[in-house]
Amino acid sequence: MERDQIALCVDELRAEHPGREEFIAAVREFGQELDPDSRKTLGQVLLDRQPETGGFDVLNQRLEEGGWMKRTMRKIEERERPDRLKGE
Repeated sequence: MERDQIALCVDELRAEHPGREEFIAAVREFGQELDPDSRKTLGQVLLDRQPETGGFDVLNQRLEEGGWMKRTMRKIEERERPDRLKGE
């Protein structure tokens, strides 16, 4: 199987299996169907993929967008500043 086809299958498996463990199980099952050379290519495709942050995407997005999270973090920072000044 060609690298592009394997990469497409991996993308499809990711879309079908949003959970980490589900995705891993699906990739393992897919790998069992491949010949040894294609299995090596699958390994390389997986290594070349962008790492997943596992939930931190949502937190980072909310921090960038602002709103409640940004206001809350700003309040925490403002509370910490006077304490730091006293100790200096």
